[in-house]
This record gives sequence, structure tokens and C-alpha cells, in this order.
Amino acid sequence: MESFNPSDLWNLCLAEAEKRLEATEFEAWLKDSTYEDINGTRLVIRFRNSFVAGHVKSRFGEMLDDIIRNLSGTSELALQFVGDPADPGPSGTERIVSGTSSSSSDSTFLRSNYTFKHFVVGPSNQLAHAGALAVSRDIGSTNYNPLFVYGGVGLGKTHLIQAIAHYLRQEGSKRTFKYLSTEFLVATFIKSVLQSDFTRFNRLFHDIDYLLIDDIQFLKGKVETQEAFFHRFNELHQHGKQIVLTSDRPPHELQDLPERLISRFQSGLVADIKPPEYETRLAILHLLVRDEELEVSQDVLDFIASSIRKNVRQLSGVIHRLAAMSRLTGCSIDMDLAQKEIRSSLGTITRRLTPGNITSIVAESFDVSPSQLKGRQRKHSVLIPRQVSMSLIRELTSMSLTEIGSFFSGRDHSTVLNSIDRIAELKEKTPDLERKIAEIRRKLISI
Repeated sequence: MESFNPSDLWNLCLAEAEKRLEATEFEAWLKDSTYEDINGTRLVIRFRNSFVAGHVKSRFGEMLDDIIRNLSGTSELALQFVGDPADPGPSGTERIVSGTSSSSSDSTFLRSNYTFKHFVVGPSNQLAHAGALAVSRDIGSTNYNPLFVYGGVGLGKTHLIQAIAHYLRQEGSKRTFKYLSTEFLVATFIKSVLQSDFTRFNRLFHDIDYLLIDDIQFLKGKVETQEAFFHRFNELHQHGKQIVLTSDRPPHELQDLPERLISRFQSGLVADIKPPEYETRLAILHLLVRDEELEVSQDVLDFIASSIRKNVRQLSGVIHRLAAMSRLTGCSIDMDLAQKEIRSSLGTITRRLTPGNITSIVAESFDVSPSQLKGRQRKHSVLIPRQVSMSLIRELTSMSLTEIGSFFSGRDHSTVLNSIDRIAELKEKTPDLERKIAEIRRKLISI
């Protein structure tokens, strides 16, 4: 039982479960779970509430136990699922915290690394970051109230709204905030209706300086909740309280919401977060690697940044899984391991890339023709790009050395292997060639 790190083991279990389940199932039930403790032969896994923990046990428990036992090689190992019976966690939360007095139970609802310090700023998110920082420092700013941040899945909306909460909690002021999910807001309203007592719902908005609500798009179709929220929103706004909302789309695209509510959402600062550029993705990877205290070469980071283009959460997931694999097996994080993880997790580039389109891109970059690369000429101007093509085909597809040799006019596998080794040597000695190959790789990944 002491031959593995249980936290890393659970991360690997999640990675395997993600491959087996539909994306919506994984996101809804397993994504936000965390390893908590080890109790004899049981790994204790915490979920946001007891309902989710019970559902996971009944629906996925057998599968997850099987994965854990296979990964650990321990047939006695099992999982114990727990959840807070009262307030839900990250996806359904209610908490009020002041800057000077926050209990440990308050802080557990915020992810420790979702701070401004850990948010990498780039052209894709600069306005949203600036707005979040501004409202953290200046409550109820006329120009930025409400602050409405929108963007696709995994781009950093929750990171930013939690960064505001962390800032308020740690800065030492007496300003208070409440951080809610829309799911929790609706659930609280329904309970109030059933009990004919709106005290608890109204209490959500009392004695706070900041109201932070995640995923406001889930207010869609909840007509009575919309009406109640509209009035609470107006009260807070009129009293100069800061409101921050996140959504997966801009206000004018929110369906089944009344126009007057959409108008309120648009009355402050509306800021979007787009998929990060290559440079931003690379900067995020450097931060993740530093936090995990890993040694990863620039080539490997470049490959990951080039492969994952639209989702910051996927970047984080890949690094966490690579870290877990490295710690559990003792292996180094090299290009081979990174390629396997990218292929298995994202199912990705090998399905899109062929030796033909790789050779065409390389030929264009070196100003030669694809037929020259497949031919027998050994001039330096042709030989180097041919060897680059072989190296990239081996890296970005599942073709064997023999298959690659066959594509290049029947060359044998030893010739292909020598070409790959030669390019590896040249990249170390020739920075310009290394940069050129990296640029070709980025073009290929974007196909």
C-alpha cells in the first residue's frame, strides 16, 4: 500500500475514466472530485455533495474500483465516496466570507491555485482579467458593475471569479462576498417555494459587498427564479454592491431569459475569454510544470502547447496526468510519454495527419517539392527536409519505421531511424532548424 502516491493514483484513475465515459457524464459527476485520505485499503474520494457521491457509487463504482485495482496492482484496494451532506461544493455552493475572518471550511470551497497570481494573462483574456482585478480593488465601480465574463468551457472563467474571492478573502479588508453557482441559486429558490418560506433565499443576498455567480446561463427557463433574482439584483446594484457573473455565452445569446435581465447584464463591463494563443498556452504550461516541480524539456512543452489549442483545463489535465505517471512509474516525461498521453486523452492528431500532408507542409517550408523528398536525391537542400519529414511522421503518426521507409520510395527502417537520430542531433546544434521544425509542427497540429 505504500508503493504509490494515492493522490496521483486517483488522478490516473480519473484519466482512464474520462476515456471510457461520455464527456458530459465525466464533466457532471467525476471532474471535480478529489482524493482526501486513505483508510486502510480504501481511498477516500470527496465529491461536492452526498448526492453526487451516492450517484457515482451506484453508477460508476464498480468500474472505478476495477480501474484503481488495475493501476495499483492491488486487488484489495477499493474506493470510498464521500460528500458534504449540507452545502454542495464547487458546482453548487453558498458561502459568505469576510476579508478578515474566514474559517477553514469557507476556504475549502475555493481552489487554492485559482488566484490572480496563477492566472496567465494574454491577448485572449486581457480585458476579462483587467476587469476582474479592477472590481476586486474598487467595489461597485459604475463602469464595471456588473462584470460579465463569458467564454467556452475550460478557458478560465471560474478561475477569474474565484480569484476575486481569494483577493477579497486575503487582502485584510472587511468586505464580504458570496460565491454561488446558478445551480445552487435555483435549488435554494425551489426549496423556498416548497416550504413557503423565502428567508433562506433572501439571506443569500443580505449583508454582502460582492455577489459572485458562476454559470448564469443555467438560469435558462427558470422563470420564477429569474423574477426573484431580478429584484435581488436591482437591490444590490442600487446599493452599490459589486456583482460578477460568468457564462458560456454573451448576454444577448442567453436564451429564455427576460430582456430586462439581459439588459442588466449588459449594463456594466462585458468581457470575453477566447482560446489562448500559442504563447499563452506555453506560458501556462511553464507555470503548471513549475507548480508540479517537474523537469520537462522545451520540445515536450512545445508539442503539448501545439496539440492542445482551445482549452486551458486540458493543458492542466495533461500535465497533472504526466506528473502522476512519472511519480508512479519513475519514468521521465519525454516526448514519447507526452505523445502517448495526448493521443489517448484527446484522440487527436494521428487521425488527421497523413505522411502525405506532413511531407507537403515540410516541402513547402523548405522550398522543395514533395516528389523530391520521396526521391533519391542526396543534396543537402533535399536531404535535411526529407529527414525532417521522417522525424515528424514518426512523431505525429502511429506509422512504424518500416511503413515510413516504404512511403519514402522503399527505404529500409534503419535509414529512417538514422534520419530521425540525425535530426535530433542537428536540433541541439542548430537553433534555427529547431525553431523551423517547431513552426512546421504547429502548422501540422492546426490542420
